[in-house]
Amino acid sequence: MEHTRENLKKLSLVEIKLICKEYSLHRTGTKTKLINSILDFIKPVPVTVSLPTEYKPPKGKKVIGIMMGESDKRKQIGKLREKNKVKDLYYSMSVHYYEVDKDFNFIGID
Repeated sequence: MEHTRENLKKLSLVEIKLICKEYSLHRTGTKTKLINSILDFIKPVPVTVSLPTEYKPPKGKKVIGIMMGESDKRKQIGKLREKNKVKDLYYSMSVHYYEVDKDFNFIGID
């Protein structure tokens, strides 16, 4: 079951507490508070691109970061790498950084 607010509201407080236990979250408080804790915990962490201050991407380029578990994004970057349209920059803290065209956007990914 996907943990969305709507799906979690349908569950009993006992079931919500079991999910909290599974994620090692606190199990005290109102049902709404526990649902918010679960949703905050499972919310994906956005990748923040931190570049060295001396690095400036060339005109028409930008830097993107892809976390290790983002397989759909890695596949799209892999296809661009085969065409030499992506420059590998560096890897830091489970994130690979690439230089791509400024108008690049991932297809089919929110």
